[in-house]
Amino acid sequence: HCTPVLSKHMAAGAIHDSKERCDAPKCMPETRVAVQDEILSWITDGQKDADPKRILWVTGPAGTGKTAILGSIAERCKAKGMLGATFFFSSFSGSLARRTKTHLVSTLAYQLSQHVRLPQVGQFRACVHQAIRRDPAILQKRLQTQLEELILLPLQHGAPTGTDATRMNQMAIIIDGLDECNYVEGESGLFSSGGDRIRRTKEDEQQEILSAILHAASDPSFPFVIIIASRPEIAIREFFSTDLAGSVTRELFLDKKYHPDADIRLFYESKFLHIRRRFNLPSEWPSLKVLLQLVADASGQFIYAATVMRFIEGPPPGSQDVAQAVQGFRTPHQRLVRIMDLSTQVHSPNVRPLEALDILYDSVVRTCSEPMLSMKWLGAIRLYGMRSDIVGATPARHLRLWIEQSPGEDVCVIGPLSSLIYIPSDLNCDELYSFYHKSFVDFFEDNTRCADLYVSPNQI
Repeated sequence: HCTPVLSKHMAAGAIHDSKERCDAPKCMPETRVAVQDEILSWITDGQKDADPKRILWVTGPAGTGKTAILGSIAERCKAKGMLGATFFFSSFSGSLARRTKTHLVSTLAYQLSQHVRLPQVGQFRACVHQAIRRDPAILQKRLQTQLEELILLPLQHGAPTGTDATRMNQMAIIIDGLDECNYVEGESGLFSSGGDRIRRTKEDEQQEILSAILHAASDPSFPFVIIIASRPEIAIREFFSTDLAGSVTRELFLDKKYHPDADIRLFYESKFLHIRRRFNLPSEWPSLKVLLQLVADASGQFIYAATVMRFIEGPPPGSQDVAQAVQGFRTPHQRLVRIMDLSTQVHSPNVRPLEALDILYDSVVRTCSEPMLSMKWLGAIRLYGMRSDIVGATPARHLRLWIEQSPGEDVCVIGPLSSLIYIPSDLNCDELYSFYHKSFVDFFEDNTRCADLYVSPNQI
């Protein structure tokens, strides 16, 4: 009886295998093997460690493939009977339910109530039904209350024992894209504090989700491990750095340790093989030099590689979209040359091979309270805060003193960009700011790509 109520208050599109996510990225075969194996090993054996952690935070710069990795992990866990429930946030989704916290708990509870491998699932479902009958407004309560009534208490009533308990400790709940969860004006946008009306932020929403998850992970009766994926945004990073959250969380940062260049090369080779077959191109196309340059340009960012290959492939056969079929861009080779010459060629307003990447960077910059001031900071860091062959670089602490109009300004101005730029946390060290990905620099230095966000060198 609880199923109809939950189904009306859930985000169906947020489940890993939903119709809405049919085109969602997944890892290609033989790619991201190291990181996938590490995550699966943690799910199955992590609780046997001397210092077991119940939460795994998968993080890294924008475009490193977090969603693709977790999508593949969800599929592999499901095949092995190790998947509890999933929720994939998406700020670009047409569904409001995937952009807010409102339907998170009900979506997880619905999946658990339908879980064929959950011991005593009938009793779990009955307890959820009783909770909804007892308090029909439960789905309008704060997240922790929802989690207690719709997940924790029903799990306690049907608590597994013996082999069932062991098996459930090897099952995962996956929450992806936490940084894309926003607030909705009218639902939780304003709250009262001492008579003052204060705007609630997306960081408040994200921290409420994390607090509820931490509450569940700290409950001995909660049998699942939890995987959370997000960019390393300030509010999320601060939460995991607290003693309480840190004591139950393991961080997995997607960096060079997981050999992204090798995986990106495999991705390129697979895609180029498909293009050669489709267009009857010679086996030596493209050259090894070009392939290695594309790998280097990606800088470990799968989003760059994916965007490049979508442009080179061109519109699908029979497509009516002729935007990429203009003079000079009819063949894959012409489009490949365009990519290779991108930094020197004048950009045509009708051909934007990196449009998907530009949209991502544009949206991240606009999360700043003063985007134009942030762009000026980025330009100053690019001009004076990075090493070049000619001059040295100004350490971050000196650049702060030089640019700041008031102490702490850099946290407000470039803090929201921490998924794109490394910001030294030690105010007294001589570390430099550094950009995670070259294409972000290309983006903000090109007025045809960043449009109204562009700041000229003279303005900087």
